[in-house]
Amino acid sequence: MKPQPSHPESGLPALVTEALETGNCIQMVLSKPINKKATARRKVTLRPVMIRDKQHYQLAFTRGQQEVHENLLPCETIQRVEQLWADLFQEGYLFTREADYHFQKTKQGTVQLKKHAPTKAQPVKVEAHNRTKQYLIPEGVPCRFLEEIGVMTQSGKVKSAQYRKFRQINRYLEFINDIVAALPPTDVLRITDFGCGKSYLTFATHHFFTSILQREVSITGLDLKRSVVEHCQQIAENLACRGLTFQTGDISTYQSQDGECDLSISLHACDTATDAALASALEANASVIMAVPCCQNEIYQQISSQSAEGLLKHGILKEKTAALVTDALRAQILEIFGYRTQVIEFIETQHTPKNLLIKAVKRPAALSESELREAVQEYQSLKTQFGIPAFALERTLGDRFRELCQSSGKESAG
Repeated sequence: MKPQPSHPESGLPALVTEALETGNCIQMVLSKPINKKATARRKVTLRPVMIRDKQHYQLAFTRGQQEVHENLLPCETIQRVEQLWADLFQEGYLFTREADYHFQKTKQGTVQLKKHAPTKAQPVKVEAHNRTKQYLIPEGVPCRFLEEIGVMTQSGKVKSAQYRKFRQINRYLEFINDIVAALPPTDVLRITDFGCGKSYLTFATHHFFTSILQREVSITGLDLKRSVVEHCQQIAENLACRGLTFQTGDISTYQSQDGECDLSISLHACDTATDAALASALEANASVIMAVPCCQNEIYQQISSQSAEGLLKHGILKEKTAALVTDALRAQILEIFGYRTQVIEFIETQHTPKNLLIKAVKRPAALSESELREAVQEYQSLKTQFGIPAFALERTLGDRFRELCQSSGKESAG
């Protein structure tokens, strides 16, 4: 059949989004990776499943000999598929009861959509999927670092008091797994964990890249507390963790040995320490930045808005609003610096109220003049709306940020 008119932009076709939203999608496949050298996903398949009587979609891809699954609600699926399509793939297939669709990116920066007769036209029973979740680090299989930090027994059994931590580690690794394709496919991966604390997620990162992906790494865990650093370094030596070291130091003054970084991580760095970590990552031109902020006080002291007085007059609501505005400003600065940014839930709120993850992946090409101007305008509008005269990340970036604002034709108000 003749191709339909091309989609005006390279984004996911609206027809695909609608099929996922309405439940009309029987199956979908994303293929033809943009980065052919990447060792991550070659293909992602999607199908509907029922979990606890709720409609979900299961995304599946192969990692070595292991098939990895993600089960997401429809709204989460749409966001996930849009991100995968934007970052990783250039061809897709959608199967519905009425028709099959083939969509692919063109050299002109559009998306061409072709419609074909349905090949999966029979009604499909949505499969129940209440089986035990498949984790990147499976339960019942001995894992040395989890044993060393007291999460598992020698036989691989997760200790009952540590099951929440076990789930958090695996949830974290799912996010790490998602960004592998955005990292350099060869050579030693340079990773910095700012404010690593007791470092169980640092050890998880090392395990994932070295044991699961068989990559060489150079990981630095940085923390202010010398006793914590010494304890973590001892664990690393006990486990013979090649390429993993810990340092005592302040995030705001830290510089890596070669000044470069592939993956920057900062989990629960307090208040403006998160901004210092983000600034350091931007200075190192990190391929991927992941941050879970904590204890956000700076904007709380400044925030004001006539249009939102009813929201800000209650202390607890003001605190939550200030935290959201802080993360929105951070995410927007990362966009200005050429990253594709998402703010997503890190782990369920019953486990921790500090559950937002800022995930930023470096775009393959710099923003156009119009894109940069729009990104700066959005940032400045947000500051103006909530009466923010100054912001820590903006101040830390200093001249670099001001030059970007000037080049966009918009002056920074901070």
